[in-house]
Amino acid sequence: MRRLLRCLPAALPAALLAGLPACAHAAEWLAPPAMYPPDTWQGRSIATVRVLDKLDAHIQMLDIPTGQDMTYKSLTLHATSCLQRPPTLPADSAAWLEVHDAHEGMIPFQGWMAIAEPATGVFQNPLYDVQLAGCGGDAVAPVPPPLAVAAVPQPGADGSPVPVDGSTPSPTPGPGPGATDAPQPLSPTQAPVAPSPAARPPVSPPLPAPPPADPADEGAAPLMLH
Repeated sequence: MRRLLRCLPAALPAALLAGLPACAHAAEWLAPPAMYPPDTWQGRSIATVRVLDKLDAHIQMLDIPTGQDMTYKSLTLHATSCLQRPPTLPADSAAWLEVHDAHEGMIPFQGWMAIAEPATGVFQNPLYDVQLAGCGGDAVAPVPPPLAVAAVPQPGADGSPVPVDGSTPSPTPGPGPGATDAPQPLSPTQAPVAPSPAARPPVSPPLPAPPPADPADEGAAPLMLH
């Protein structure tokens, strides 16, 4: 058992190095995901509308078929079309609605209502609040075209992806037989760099001159410290 444990540290690096080529060949290239353009819409046959009665706070969900009218209390709602985003785009719905209130003096509404931008279409009414909740039903016009499946790039001999159409990059044309080698400019790493003033060793300032000797101290004995 001890002999086996002693051999493990030496055998592990060899096993890891032997498995590296297999891991390199196991890499697979994936095709980019297919997505619709950002201005693509899918038509639906039913517009779901949320109606709030401000007097009793009652909320009623109405499924209005496109091209038909629906009545709720004093309101008459008509959905001309209802559109929603396809699956590859952020979820959103928009509908062209017409809302009329039978009460005298009420302003009708006619225009687009969108879930992501509720401020674009607002039904101004003191009794009811009308908002679009979504689109449903069958798929109708406009119908987006099917998504084109992108081809998976095939890895080349060196592991780099090869274009799908099989085209290879053309080699760069070299100089002709009569061309002379023009001097190439040196790269920033090869060009000689003048030593900067900061890189030079600092020069020490000159030492101050000793003070002149006092004539009164010429005959004095030196001071001895113990």
